Amino acid sequence: MKALSFRQPWAELVLRGRKTMDLRTYTTHHRGLLAIHASQTVERDACRAHGLDPDALDAGGIVGVVELVDVIPLTEADYEAHRDQHLAGRGFQEPIYGWVLASPQRLPQVVPARGRMSLFNVDLEAQTSAGAESRASDAGRGNQAAKRPAVAYQARVYPGDPHRPFSLHVQPLAGSSTSYALALEQRVLEPAAGPSPQEPRMTAVVTLNGDNLRAVANHVIEALRQADYKATDLSSDRREPFYLPEAVGVRLGLVLMAVKPLTRQKRVEAISDGIRQMPLEEAYYWYSKCTAADTAERAQRALRILLADE
Repeated sequence: MKALSFRQPWAELVLRGRKTMDLRTYTTHHRGLLAIHASQTVERDACRAHGLDPDALDAGGIVGVVELVDVIPLTEADYEAHRDQHLAGRGFQEPIYGWVLASPQRLPQVVPARGRMSLFNVDLEAQTSAGAESRASDAGRGNQAAKRPAVAYQARVYPGDPHRPFSLHVQPLAGSSTSYALALEQRVLEPAAGPSPQEPRMTAVVTLNGDNLRAVANHVIEALRQADYKATDLSSDRREPFYLPEAVGVRLGLVLMAVKPLTRQKRVEAISDGIRQMPLEEAYYWYSKCTAADTAERAQRALRILLADE
């Protein structure tokens, strides 16, 4: 896995969802999960400025994971407009790039690791295994550190109500204070390493933005209301996910998947309305087909043909 090193308090602010853009002097083609490395350097004044105790922050290891959504070059105007996202106090200097971050997850415990100046690779499974062996060795010597349990890394552990197995995440789009993407994730059970039976994890279902998202906005609002949220809860600055019941997530997931590649608005409307009127049993059937690795592409195409008659 790719990893990125942060000084404290910036690693902690990323984990808390308060820092959603990191500033770097270079760009990258990488998108997706990043391990968050907290370096040994702690900026104590910055910690206090953000209301954090510098002596209570983890350092010297991997503390969590986050999704790198986009990387954009920043002008001085962009830099100022995004201050509430990058939280930097220093002045603008070119070149500067904004690394847009979303969906942070804290690891159960720090995984010791050495950082690097730019993106670097880290094998979290190997690191956690090594940590477990070290603690076992400590146990033979009676070391108190051996009492800390070994925790295998598991990305995107579901934090919500098990009766609401879907989560809908707002992902701000770089360069806009009002536009955003919506990313739907589903809680799934997968075999865990070791003696544990099964552990819940989140898996990405679909991400949608732009004209097609605006075209199905009423479906999104309806889903949120069915999950006991208000329409006004949805905004570009929301960081807390919306947790959705299974039936609501299945139907919304079908809508977002089916309309994502379309360019003709009439087809978007016909297909989304058809899914909304679909009996729940049929929606479950199509959802299972549209998300299975071996049938997803064909099933999604068949669903569009069925509902748009094209």
